[in-house]
Amino acid sequence: MSFDYPLAVLQPGDLNNSRGDVLTESTWRFLAQGDSWFSIGQLPPWATSNILFSLRLPNSAAALSLASPGKTLAQMVDWTREVKFVTYLAGGTLSYKWDAILLSAGGNDLFDAILTLPTETDPARAAVRVLQAPNLVPAGTDVKRYVRSAGLSAFFNLLVGYFAQIVAKRDDPKSQSAGVPIFVHTYDCPQPRDAQAGPGVGPWLARAYTAYQIPAVDWLPLTTYLIQQWAQFLASLNGLLAARGVANANFRPAYLIGTLNPAPASSRGPTGDWENEIHPSPQGYAKLGMAFEKQINLA
Repeated sequence: MSFDYPLAVLQPGDLNNSRGDVLTESTWRFLAQGDSWFSIGQLPPWATSNILFSLRLPNSAAALSLASPGKTLAQMVDWTREVKFVTYLAGGTLSYKWDAILLSAGGNDLFDAILTLPTETDPARAAVRVLQAPNLVPAGTDVKRYVRSAGLSAFFNLLVGYFAQIVAKRDDPKSQSAGVPIFVHTYDCPQPRDAQAGPGVGPWLARAYTAYQIPAVDWLPLTTYLIQQWAQFLASLNGLLAARGVANANFRPAYLIGTLNPAPASSRGPTGDWENEIHPSPQGYAKLGMAFEKQINLA
């Protein structure tokens, strides 16, 4: 199978001009929602790319993208905030018939949970705190000892509810896209390091691990463990939703772990596959696009 068709990525404003014709004329039509891995997540914006810009597909395809940097899954299901998402997905005569939904979601929620400190007083945030308080970390060498298992379980349980809300909107009576696949990807494993995305923007993981007094030698192994837990969660997502009575969720995970080369731990700027601590470089996104596109199967 050849991948000869670059994905045309449209913004909502394009629907009002000639570019909107690309959406109606393409063989495949996608609604994309997500975070910086689907949008522009680096300052300045011309220094980076995203997965959508890198996709090549076996048929002509266009995606209407509502992604924006820093967006969490929790924000994506805030329907008063995501009015355009609701409108294009389940807005009756204002909606479109999509062949699939492309979703880049959960990474910012996970980083927020990792950054939550033991001093957190908000009960909801404290419940999903992922890292163990330094004085409670047991002796040993397994990086799992840094993880608060109850918090990680609560975090994933919370996200199941968010994903259920997306399925409910997709299958709403006002939607023309009931049952279509929802492609959601894993992230790859970034090297925690002091590499900001801009003045005062990041780092994320290095800041959290420093606050939790985790030795630097364990930073990448711990991050890899957490990203692998995310992948396992996505693999079980349809089953978890079925257990809640959500039938035919039809999530299709795309696995991207191991696609990129980690940056050197001591580096503080763009290097190889990474533009900063958590955002890939254009080179990195090109690799991710090649890995992702081969997992988009609408059959």
